[in-house]
Amino acid sequence: MTKRGFILVCCLFLFSGNALPQDEFLGIECSVAPRRILQGNEGLLRIKINLRDGVRISANPEFLIRLDENESLSFAKIFFAGSELNLPTTQEGEAVFLDPRKEIEVPFMLSEEALLGNLTISGEIVFTMLFPDNWSVKTTQKFSAGFVSRRNYQIKKK
Repeated sequence: MTKRGFILVCCLFLFSGNALPQDEFLGIECSVAPRRILQGNEGLLRIKINLRDGVRISANPEFLIRLDENESLSFAKIFFAGSELNLPTTQEGEAVFLDPRKEIEVPFMLSEEALLGNLTISGEIVFTMLFPDNWSVKTTQKFSAGFVSRRNYQIKKK
């Protein structure tokens, strides 16, 4: 196979969507604490990143968490950079890597007018994975976590 043919096959493979089954390299676990939240009260989104051995997350370009907008939820902001989350880092030569063993916590407020019942917080993480054979890929991975909204009888109707 010629060099040009090999490059074409590689490009087709990459653009087919099957190039990197991310779940094999990185898993995201999300939960909300507490599981039941009264209208007008605070909750905490917890995100845990699990990496396969040998895979690392680059601190540069920036690691980002983007939250989907939701009328029932209030966040301090809808995106958070890795540097704002105080994630521990390690350095090898000039490369800086994030150490994702620390659980990421994002506080939020449930609106007083929030719907009752099952609600979901969702978003995506943007990051660059570095592999042991010195290649990398910038990608995103979606996440979601559910919780239950309960009526707060202490809130006076307006």
